[in-house]
Amino acid sequence: MKKRRFLHHIFSPKSIKIRALTFTWVLFFSWFWTGDPMKSAGLSLSVLIGSILIQGFFEWLYDN
Repeated sequence: MKKRRFLHHIFSPKSIKIRALTFTWVLFFSWFWTGDPMKSAGLSLSVLIGSILIQGFFEWLYDN
């Protein structure tokens, strides 16, 4: 049950919209600053995965 709530927080519609915007933001601006699309994509992916885990954990923690 706890695992299900954790996953619910990660994949809620609100979270997905926020992450899509954040991913696009990081991708665009890191590409602008570095000039390297591969580096920008890697950074954007790491920010995306990190934010998924962090938000899911804290929302799950505050629900308990």
